[in-house]
Amino acid sequence: MDNNSTSSPLNSGLTGRDYYSNLYSDSLEHEAEWLRRGSSQKADSICKLISRQGLKPSNVLEVGCGTGAVLAELQRRDIAEAYYAIDYSSEAIGYVNKILPNVHTVIGDVTDCTKLFQEHAFDLVICTHVLEHLETPKRFLESLSHLRWTNFIAEVPLENLFFGKIKGTFQDRGKHPAGHVQFFNRKSFLDLLSDAGLDLVDEYAYAPILSRDALEFRYGDSSRLRYLQKKCTEHYFPQCFGLLWTKYYHAHMAVLCRGTGMQDSYDGSLTETQSESDGIATGP
Repeated sequence: MDNNSTSSPLNSGLTGRDYYSNLYSDSLEHEAEWLRRGSSQKADSICKLISRQGLKPSNVLEVGCGTGAVLAELQRRDIAEAYYAIDYSSEAIGYVNKILPNVHTVIGDVTDCTKLFQEHAFDLVICTHVLEHLETPKRFLESLSHLRWTNFIAEVPLENLFFGKIKGTFQDRGKHPAGHVQFFNRKSFLDLLSDAGLDLVDEYAYAPILSRDALEFRYGDSSRLRYLQKKCTEHYFPQCFGLLWTKYYHAHMAVLCRGTGMQDSYDGSLTETQSESDGIATGP
């Protein structure tokens, strides 16, 4: 493994998929509310990328949709006419069917898209905060070739930045609280997409910032010390340090891709983050 990315299995022995299966079984409503509170920033990055490229998709497919929080936010913004969703979890898809009855859903394995939605062609496929939960993310990305699509946006957290690496040497990543098994920086994320045969078109990195209400919802029952730590690292510090934070400590990064041959290859000219006004996203 190179210095740009790492993978770390969960100490529990669970796969990233098993982790979420248990989570949805035990606390579906709570997790759905937490995902809803973070969906605005993820939708912002998608909208920014498609706007910069002048894209107006008629339909959107989300793979690994979870409880549908991002899709619901995109639908609220009316970015497309039709919406589709895939997730392996019957609990998650059941929740999507309940809150978004006009979304076409399928229960299926996102790492094997061979038999999913074969009769459809999609203007935009999105995959937000899924790759870091997969033991074989390249296999999933390569499976996209079995779908007919024009544009693809993937977003992951960048947790293997300079200070993230230092943090990782002192903390056991096998106990990651969100069940992550892959840890990216900008280069390793772009390399993963390129190695899977995707042409990179545009990128956007931002500092995720939780609102005080979201902090209270997620960490209110934690110890006072942990709550203070999260208040600093997920609210105050990203606002104060902006671009430095996204470059050296933590960021979310979204990349717009097209299938090989659909677009001239990405020239890598964009920087890791955009201007300070673009690179900071405010939480719910």
